[in-house]
Amino acid sequence: MFHGLKLYTVHTKPGSDHSLTKPVFLREGFNWPAFLFTFLWALYERLWLLALVILAANFAIAAGLRTGLIDQMSGTIILLALQVIVGFSGNDALRKRMRKQGYIFQDIASGDSLLRAEQRYFDRLVA
Repeated sequence: MFHGLKLYTVHTKPGSDHSLTKPVFLREGFNWPAFLFTFLWALYERLWLLALVILAANFAIAAGLRTGLIDQMSGTIILLALQVIVGFSGNDALRKRMRKQGYIFQDIASGDSLLRAEQRYFDRLVA
């Protein structure tokens, strides 16, 4: 059964002992854990600023609901929109954090699974 090709960006940290043997593969596209668990996902991934923004947005929406500035339907739509935005931008936030940690973009790999993408990347690297 064909599930489609998935794209991964490959990142390495120059100067580390594992720069060629342990690259990091980050999937392109929508991040379901970031969508479903926005605040907890940001904390788990140590994206402190994003977690703070999500928390502040949740408090602002709750305050708007409590004071009557936002009705229940609008609050739900705003929360869902926030989750969708985090879902679409989650992997980009991870890439930005990795860049700050000294990782550099190395390549793009594709495959129907992470394992297949890794295999293609290492095949090209060896060739």
